[in-house]
Order: sequence, then structure tokens, then C-alpha cells
Amino acid sequence: MEPEIVLNLNGMDVMLVQGDITAYPAEAIVNAANKYLEHGGGVAYAIAKACAGNAAEYTEISKKAMREQTGRDYIDHGEVVVTPAMRLEERGIKYVIHTVGPICSGRWDESLKKKLYLAFEGPLRKAEEMGLSSIAFPAVSAGIYGCPLNRVVETFLETAKAFSAEATNLREIALVIYDEESARVAAEIFRAFF
Repeated sequence: MEPEIVLNLNGMDVMLVQGDITAYPAEAIVNAANKYLEHGGGVAYAIAKACAGNAAEYTEISKKAMREQTGRDYIDHGEVVVTPAMRLEERGIKYVIHTVGPICSGRWDESLKKKLYLAFEGPLRKAEEMGLSSIAFPAVSAGIYGCPLNRVVETFLETAKAFSAEATNLREIALVIYDEESARVAAEIFRAFF
């Protein structure tokens, strides 16, 4: 998959890619999960199925990792859980970093923006801490959670820009959008970002 657009922010490449996130060769891909890491639909289901061949099996692996990493059966906005990429390792993906985005249901306000910012920032910080050089995100909360796509892309770019000023390991951040029309909308926002 070739990037549609590449922005360079403080020496870090921030890219827009149209395609399947489970086929993008970043060291880590981000799963937009619910707070219980139940991968029942959307991107979460697709990632879980691609990793384990069975979404229910990967949900159990994720829940076990969540208990081990947090001591709880849920995560909040800004918290993450890391699981192995399993079958995706043959595509160059080593880890899945699970994050929780807000439920917008078509609404948008500052509290939702703050939660979405944390949903992007948490995985970036974890990837940096792990010494990873590349990470790929889906359009967190833009699907079944109903956040406006333009707000999601804007928040992704704002988070990436702020994070790029302090990153030392991460050199590549990709926003991978599955469908062509949404990628076109995202491209307009990328182009207008500077």
C-alpha cells in the first residue's frame, strides 16, 4: 500500500493510506476497541479475525492481556493494552495496541475531542515507550461510534503534530482508511492542515 499523502512533522512522516489496516506493514497497528476489548464489529472484529483467525479467540487473548497489564477488566480513554499480532506477524506487524475512542453518535464537542485525542495519544506514547519506529491507526470512532470523520482526521493530525515534537523512536505514523470516499475526505483535510 502506497501512502496517498505524506506530511513531515518534526522529522516524522505522518501519512494517509487508503486500504486494509491489517495489510499495512507497520510494527504496530491500533485497534479501535470498546473499553472491555470485546471485538464484535467494525475494525476491531476485522483485526481480531486477521490476528487469530477467530475473533472470539482473540477477544479472550485481549481480555487476558488487559487483566495482566491493568489489573482490571476494562480500560479508559488514554489507556492501552498491547497484544501480539499473531498471524499478522508474517506481514511485518508485531503488535496490536488497543485504544478506546469516544462514542459520538453524530455529536461533537470539546469533551469528545479530548477523549479522541487521548485515544490517539495513548498508542503513540506506548509505541514510543516500546521503541517502535512505525504505527498505523484506523479512523478511531468514525465508524459505529459515529464521530464525524472530519473531526477524527483533524484530531489525529493535531495529536500527531504535538507528539512529533517529543518523539525519538517513532518515525512513521499512518492513518489507514478502508473505503475510497472516506480516504478522499481525509485527503482534503490532510492537504489543508498546513
